[in-house]
Amino acid sequence: MGNIVFRIGIGSFGAESNVFSVESPVDQLVEVLEGHDLLTFNLGKKTVIGGFLEVLQKFGAEVVPTIRAYWGTTGIIGKESFEHYKSELCKKLRQAGKIDGVLLDLHGAMVAEDASDAEGILLRDIRNIVGDGIPIVCVLDPHGNVTDLKLQSATAILGYRSNPHIDLFDRGKKAASLILKILRGKVRPVMRIRRLQMLGPNLGMSTWSYSPSETRRLPFAKIMEEVSKLEKIKEILDLSVFIGFPYSDIPECLTTVVAIADDKPDLAQKVADKIGDMVWKARNKFLKIRPLIPVEKAVEIAMSAKEGPIVLVDVADNSGGGAPCDNTVILEELLKRGAKDAVVPLRDPEAVRIAFAVGVGKEIEVEVGGKIDKRFYKPVKVKAKVKTLFDGKYVIRGPYHGGFKIKGNILPREAWKVVDVGKTALLEVDGIEIIVSEGRVGMEQDYYKAVGIDPSQRKIIIVKSHQAHRASFERIAKRIIEVDTPGVTSPSYKGLTFKNIPRPIFPLDPI
Repeated sequence: MGNIVFRIGIGSFGAESNVFSVESPVDQLVEVLEGHDLLTFNLGKKTVIGGFLEVLQKFGAEVVPTIRAYWGTTGIIGKESFEHYKSELCKKLRQAGKIDGVLLDLHGAMVAEDASDAEGILLRDIRNIVGDGIPIVCVLDPHGNVTDLKLQSATAILGYRSNPHIDLFDRGKKAASLILKILRGKVRPVMRIRRLQMLGPNLGMSTWSYSPSETRRLPFAKIMEEVSKLEKIKEILDLSVFIGFPYSDIPECLTTVVAIADDKPDLAQKVADKIGDMVWKARNKFLKIRPLIPVEKAVEIAMSAKEGPIVLVDVADNSGGGAPCDNTVILEELLKRGAKDAVVPLRDPEAVRIAFAVGVGKEIEVEVGGKIDKRFYKPVKVKAKVKTLFDGKYVIRGPYHGGFKIKGNILPREAWKVVDVGKTALLEVDGIEIIVSEGRVGMEQDYYKAVGIDPSQRKIIIVKSHQAHRASFERIAKRIIEVDTPGVTSPSYKGLTFKNIPRPIFPLDPI
């Protein structure tokens, strides 16, 4: 190591933008951490930046914090908001003086007004600030879109290796280790990609399960095993498969393999092509491994099951994909069939306000759900008893999407995650419990437990998700059923009008 002290700028920026969302840019919230707060929040945490810091501190590098600006899963980001925080991050880099390298925690699927590749534009601006000789290494969510602008601007792009995502910390460590190797002259990374004419079928692209036998069934898990084998080649520095985020509706929101080799572009391309071919050949398997079940059939299966919990996944109203979380079609079917011992979460600020106004133990007649996105479903009128009221602030203590996989049920304290979904009420309607929250509903057991519901003790649990719920629910569910609901995160894309994706494309077209 010698007496060399590298100055590494770090930052975090991004969003997962669903352009079909009805959410207005002016209503969006952005989480912001600046300067020293960025370090203290992540130090010792199992985050991407936590991984950066662990490696950099052990090496003795000087960390130069910029900002973290994260809009979460939402719609198109407002131009003013994007430009402001992009400028703030860039300003801090300019003011930092000599910088030897930049490490970034991005999402990769951010679309802003007049900026379809918002994070690519950020990377371009950072490249213009630091110059061509300074390495920029970034970590993206596997649902990030690998665009040409990102590839031109970054020295290396790494993606999480897990879906559901549980390796953020490890990938942060890998990125930090790579930038140090670059700065010490030990490697000269070159990136090559294989971009497929495929909108990644996210439901079937899980990389792991708590059940070893289930993991062996997963076609994407087998592909990731091959990825791990290829990474043992001495000159291969990293290999990532990006599912992409189709709901961004940009030309490059496609499934993409990124291979990084040490000064061997031909090897990088060969490896990217090999994994790309494997992904393409498995495309129909991804669709079949977790087929979509019609609403009526899914509810029938759940009600006739001998024991629960049966988890019904409202895939088109995915809380982690920019959906409003107010889809009522499963609730309607449960009520129509007289289901009992079922739990349905909904985002409905108006219903929350009414419940808080009358108090616990009172009965209310109220329309729930269907008020935010009126294109796919409608409100359901119910006569309900208010069972519980709480402020919506809770802590995720068990395994969760964006955390990491563990053997026990409780995460170490440094991995706990504080969540605020806004004021929340628990309503009961003829044996069905409806959780109504001001904000987007949770996808972990802890969300349900916060209002007094233990999901392991219920027959039917509805979650609004694609993959994220699996990190928390797989270990308790007797069965998980992906329900073919309508909405802005529909995996079959029904009702969604794409304008910018290339055609023909799988799975929308014969190809």
